[in-house]
Amino acid sequence: MNSPSKSETLASQDQPIVGIDLGTTNSVVAAVINGKPQVFQVDHQSWMPSIVGLSPAGTLITGLAARNQLAAFPDRTVASIKRKMGTMEPISLGDETYTPPEISAMILRRLRDVASRELGCDVQRAVITVPAYFDEHQRQATRQAGELAGLRVERIINEPTAATLVYHSDKQDRKHIVVYDLGGGTFDVSVVRLESGVIEVLASQGDTQLGGDDIDQLLLDFVADDFLKKHDIDLRKEPQAKFRLLQACEQAKIGLSEAETVVIAEEFIAEKNGQPLHVQISISREELDSMIEPLIDRTISCVSKALRDASMTIHQMDDLVLVGGSTRIPLVSSKLRGQFLREPSRAVDPDLAVALGAAVQAAMLQGQSVGPVLVDMATHTLGIIACGGMTMSGPELVNVPIIHRGSPLPARYEEAFSKMYDEQQQVDIEIVQGEHPEPNRNLLIGTLTLKLTGGDDSHRKVVVGFDLTLDGVLKVTAKQPASGRVEAMVVDNALSQFAAQEREAAQSRLQFMFDQSGEIAELDELAPQSEFHDDARVDNADRSPEDSRQHVLEKVRERFPKTASLLERADSLGQRVKGEDAEDLETLCEQIYSALEVDDEDTVKDLTADLDDLLFYVQ
Repeated sequence: MNSPSKSETLASQDQPIVGIDLGTTNSVVAAVINGKPQVFQVDHQSWMPSIVGLSPAGTLITGLAARNQLAAFPDRTVASIKRKMGTMEPISLGDETYTPPEISAMILRRLRDVASRELGCDVQRAVITVPAYFDEHQRQATRQAGELAGLRVERIINEPTAATLVYHSDKQDRKHIVVYDLGGGTFDVSVVRLESGVIEVLASQGDTQLGGDDIDQLLLDFVADDFLKKHDIDLRKEPQAKFRLLQACEQAKIGLSEAETVVIAEEFIAEKNGQPLHVQISISREELDSMIEPLIDRTISCVSKALRDASMTIHQMDDLVLVGGSTRIPLVSSKLRGQFLREPSRAVDPDLAVALGAAVQAAMLQGQSVGPVLVDMATHTLGIIACGGMTMSGPELVNVPIIHRGSPLPARYEEAFSKMYDEQQQVDIEIVQGEHPEPNRNLLIGTLTLKLTGGDDSHRKVVVGFDLTLDGVLKVTAKQPASGRVEAMVVDNALSQFAAQEREAAQSRLQFMFDQSGEIAELDELAPQSEFHDDARVDNADRSPEDSRQHVLEKVRERFPKTASLLERADSLGQRVKGEDAEDLETLCEQIYSALEVDDEDTVKDLTADLDDLLFYVQ
């Protein structure tokens, strides 16, 4: 293979690198423009729901369009895929099954396309963030997803670490910060030191199965249990009803961040003895707090552990930074305030801080001086399984750490071992991740085999070396100094790593989906988009009335979820409503769309109540 020419290398260096926060609930893509990190909008929002689906025509849809059909078509829609990263669990999407990296690649490919449109060139390089407590399998699966999306993943960095890059980045004096990151599916906390333009991660803790999704599930169980008691029907067993209720619970959770009480109302969610059944239940913030307090207490415990690992106390911290959409829940701030006697900070939008930090790291990889130098740390101990001695029942196997959790990155360390017996012809080195002394209580992440020679004492020694890079790639070497034999491997996730033939097949079928999708552009013929701005405005002059309405609906869905749901229900009635009822319905919908266009919130709320009453009557 020929090495790249100097001109090709320079061209590669000139290609933009974007930062991507690949989240459980929402994903964000950003880049540094004119020296400042900025987020690219997707469907007129600063974030894109991390949801993929198939349209009725069988083409790929992502983001808002996929989320809009989640409740109606759960069999051809996939959400919260991040929680399955690192496994090869088959994921059904329509009539086909995909791996978690393939589903994540669909999300990344849409984000890549958005960035390419905004920057006016084919974006092929990215920095992608992951939870600090992601293991090696999960990190490699994320890297693989990027590659399947056509991206060269320049760096995998931890989410709380990325967020730190946009906090106090202009300060030169020493500061210590706790970054509390509670997202849709994962929780992380990092203790970091900022000094003289350098960010050093001192400790990290986390839980990859704790986030906003778990809070939604608790609310869902609460409502479903109440419905089961009243009607002897479990809504969780009916996919469409379950996802309708789950979306309603998510909106209730969001509403309770401001209101003391919200009402979860879903009409015609089930049927019994030919009669329609409705959900109508009031939830107070106090009830929500009681449900989720054990989850928030788990995060507080992680914060305390991280401080202990850093050998520091909360009183030595200069800031307690909140990252992730779930930190908007009032109980989070209340618990942190009560436990640590500090006021938490939201100086940067919690939903966007991670992506903005990833964009800063991306720009720094291109040589731009836009932020502090990052010194990250190993979030897990890495070692091998070895024989610690002989017992009556045989060898006693132990976990021997080689790179310890908390080691600054990059980290390199060697450890010498001995053959178990003179005639041993090979050694199988099992590489594990974790701190537990019992090998089977840790995660096996790879195996390396070294052939051995010689039977004398000089050939007994075997040296194992670990080399952990800044983005968490582990290179393992094993050598027998006396014979000169050396074996090496880069630890990839054996569970999610495709063989070459499987990878090519995956790339081919994903490319076919991208080509067929109306959302994905042809990247080889891109023109620069209009000047980048934060408040995207789209001219509706060339849209049909139906397209204009759909555009308005997508634009306001987050602020007026009930209004959007009712408008969609009115539209789905179609020709079934006749005469004056049909005229009244159309007139009321037009009035609502007009109020939404000019952002008349009071009028929207009044008209929404009228529409709710009218729909109940006509149905």
